[in-house]
Amino acid sequence: MYFSVADIVIPIWLLLAWGGLVGFVFSTVGAAGGILASVGMISVFGIENPNLVKPMAQALTLVTPLIAVPLYMRQCRVVYSLAFLLGAGGVLGALLGSTLSVSFLSDMEVFKPVFAMLVFVIAGQLAWQLLRSSAESALLAKTMSAAETYERHVKSGGVSCDLGVKYRRVSLGRFYFRFGDEDFSFSPWLPFFSGMGIAVLSSALGVGGGFLLVPFMSIVMHLPMHIIAGTSALAIAIHSITSIANYMRLGISLDYPLLGILMTGVVAGSVIGPILSKYIPENGLRAFLCLVLVIIGLRYAGVF
Repeated sequence: MYFSVADIVIPIWLLLAWGGLVGFVFSTVGAAGGILASVGMISVFGIENPNLVKPMAQALTLVTPLIAVPLYMRQCRVVYSLAFLLGAGGVLGALLGSTLSVSFLSDMEVFKPVFAMLVFVIAGQLAWQLLRSSAESALLAKTMSAAETYERHVKSGGVSCDLGVKYRRVSLGRFYFRFGDEDFSFSPWLPFFSGMGIAVLSSALGVGGGFLLVPFMSIVMHLPMHIIAGTSALAIAIHSITSIANYMRLGISLDYPLLGILMTGVVAGSVIGPILSKYIPENGLRAFLCLVLVIIGLRYAGVF
């Protein structure tokens, strides 16, 4: 099938299959959906215009939150206060990043190495955390304890919300919540400014930002992966809408037929992801995300 705006010919089955992969990965780990979408459009489908790829990839990352976030909400696996703080900072960052990107990242030869460098950094951080002993950090030990308690409860037939996210109290300087019989807290300023910085990079590269948000919540905030996926997806939806709108304001036209077919596949993958992810071990989710990032980084670095 020929798509005029993207100027490519691609079979519909391939678009549906790749869209399904994007939806499954993003809804399962809360990250890498936008990266996979960009890889597909550039390396699999052959789109040569980076400024078309960026908003198209971000539009695909919006589908997963619409499908997956309600499912995570029913499982009590979304930290709403954290998601909205990340999203609020992300709105400001998305406006800046997308504006700069149209001018400075419009050449594919410049775009690819920058993409690969960021992906390798994040993969390295995840691999380091995955391989180190949990005894090295009391915070990491608490994170793993919460995840393991939740996993045992669900696998034994327990209701997810019994040990899901429960809010404790809120103050001007600290937000408190509980998950898996463990207490967690964070300063509201940390996610706000971090969300702003992440949105600048993700909107400039045309991805959802999960590949930065997930490691941030995992490595810096020491949160369990079981609540990161849904929280990340909600935050991404907020700043992705801002970024896409700004790209269109700057004169970038989307290929709507191509986008529609890809979205159909993403919907199917997004439904499957949340159903399966609660049965996957904590370290399994981390290892899966790390592997996906390494493969993508190697591809964009020109290794294969």
